Amino acid sequence: MASAPIGLRSRQATRTAPPGISSLRAATAVWTRHRDLLRNAATLLATTGVTSVLGVTFWAFAARKFSEQAVGYGSAAVSAMTLLGTVGVFGLGTVLIGELPRRNPRAGLVSAALLACGIGSLLLGLAFAVGAPLASNRFEDLVGQPAEAVTFAVGVALTAVTSVFDQATIGLLRGGVQLARNLVFAITKMAVLPATAILLHDQFGAGITVSWIAGIAVSMAGSAIWLRIRGCPVLPRPDWGVLRALGKSTLAHNWLNLAIAVPVTLIPVLVTVVVSPAANAAFYVAWMVASFLFAVPVHLSTVLFAIASADPRIISRKLRFALKVSLWVGIPGVLLLCLGGHFALSLFGSGYSREATFPLRILAFSYAPALPKIFYVAVCRAEGKVSRAAVVLTAFAVIEMAAVVVSGMLGGLRGLTVAILIVTLVEGLATTPAIVRAAWSYGRHRRVGAHRRTNVADLAYRPDRTLPLYAG
Repeated sequence: MASAPIGLRSRQATRTAPPGISSLRAATAVWTRHRDLLRNAATLLATTGVTSVLGVTFWAFAARKFSEQAVGYGSAAVSAMTLLGTVGVFGLGTVLIGELPRRNPRAGLVSAALLACGIGSLLLGLAFAVGAPLASNRFEDLVGQPAEAVTFAVGVALTAVTSVFDQATIGLLRGGVQLARNLVFAITKMAVLPATAILLHDQFGAGITVSWIAGIAVSMAGSAIWLRIRGCPVLPRPDWGVLRALGKSTLAHNWLNLAIAVPVTLIPVLVTVVVSPAANAAFYVAWMVASFLFAVPVHLSTVLFAIASADPRIISRKLRFALKVSLWVGIPGVLLLCLGGHFALSLFGSGYSREATFPLRILAFSYAPALPKIFYVAVCRAEGKVSRAAVVLTAFAVIEMAAVVVSGMLGGLRGLTVAILIVTLVEGLATTPAIVRAAWSYGRHRRVGAHRRTNVADLAYRPDRTLPLYAG
């Protein structure tokens, strides 16, 4: 009797394979096709997971050792440092994500970017410390004294430098480096907080701010020591010429970064000013817990941009997969937060579970509407449409800030969170068409250039071709 063709036998074997083996084969196939996206997103997600658990512990301890007013001021100071640090990055981190996969040498470019953002953000921090108290007495409480002003400015500079450093590691698909740095940061700030709770136990959150800054400083020092041990140069001679040549691209990316980051970092500050520091304490906790939901799509979007910078033709397939993963993970997470958020907030105290439960549920409902915007950013960066995305997101950032101020004044914390949800819904509807076109256009995207066709996945995962962080 003639034997069946080889292809038919293989298909029959696949059909008769036990369910467990079939599932394992399917999972292996998915990993093989998307390991560049999954592996580096996993390091970012691990960073978020570890730092989030320790971050919740940090804020839970702060909520029990400091007054609600002090927590409100401390979280506002952290948000202000993050905002100004984001401005002080000047788009350099995002530019490095796109440029480093296709440049060698690269050490001078990374060094120039770190120095430029460090100096620029330090000046921004000092300018804020001088000018902000003139706008509100509550800023006077935060940075009114010379020591507080200098501490705040240093915190802004360190925030910017670590942001660029972490994004440089993603540009090289060396996500483990930023994972280690963020782990040291989370552990250090937790270790320092009890001491500052005793030594700096005031009503304006100075102990919280100092703990945060100390964590950043120790984490960067540890990263520098690790790089030196591995034989990588620490701050080699800066290549200012290459950095200047990227000026136009840097400005466009910085504009888009600000349109994304300003609402996220400024809203807690606005809540403190428009509503009250105590209301911001509840809002910030809800905001922080809800941010766990967004970790998966945000990190997938970041790595998607890094991969597509090397080969824009693959973005459709990667984008469809990233959207599926985001929905698989996010929808159960929304249900979990809506049903169990009250218990999570009780870790911070009964006042937080009472005041922050409603804002947490409303912020959780914004998950699905926010997905189009998150991936719209990666698509526009990969296709070279950064300015277009910046215009769209700037318009929505202005609308969201105005909605927060007006709704906060009229409806307090509850009205403010509802306004955020409404703006997110409109923003999602506006960006969805671009995502649909990108995900189902099957590679008809604009090619940024032949020099970007290098397979970054090969560069990242073939041991003989993996480059050190500052190889140059």
